[in-house]
Amino acid sequence: MENGSASELRPMFCELGAITRADGSCIFSVGDTTVACAVYGPGEVKPNREIIDKASVEIVYRSRVGMPGVADKKSELFLEKTCEAGILAALHPRTAITVNLQEMQDSGGIVSSCVNSACLSLLDAGAPMKFLFASVTCAVLKDGTVVLDPSLKELKSSSSQLVFVFESRKIGRAHV
Repeated sequence: MENGSASELRPMFCELGAITRADGSCIFSVGDTTVACAVYGPGEVKPNREIIDKASVEIVYRSRVGMPGVADKKSELFLEKTCEAGILAALHPRTAITVNLQEMQDSGGIVSSCVNSACLSLLDAGAPMKFLFASVTCAVLKDGTVVLDPSLKELKSSSSQLVFVFESRKIGRAHV
């Protein structure tokens, strides 16, 4: 196990407002995995993407090199559904909220890093949110060991991979 322990997370770093012309932005790193994210909107929407009763949420994911492939489009759809669930889109009908995610380096857990970066960028943009969300990747190795926040090498040699997304919950005060 490269992370030292099966339940140890790699060090995280986040810088909000890193992209100057965006409404909200973030550079997010977990270990050597780094994602840059910029949020634009709510703003003007293209007529073919306009939704009368809520904002249109668009995710654009770009890998570090090459043209987008099937895996990139699958990640993009997952990210779009996750962000749509967390954004209060009904407050801004007939507008668009665009989230641009750029992979800068992938050393494992790129989808979780994108989810975390998108949430932080939406928060930086002041986008209306139903809840905040966070994500972590796990891998089941061939020997049955479950590794939290696996490296790229561990992901490639795993028998399965899981991406968990958690939403924030309101915690009531305890009565003594």
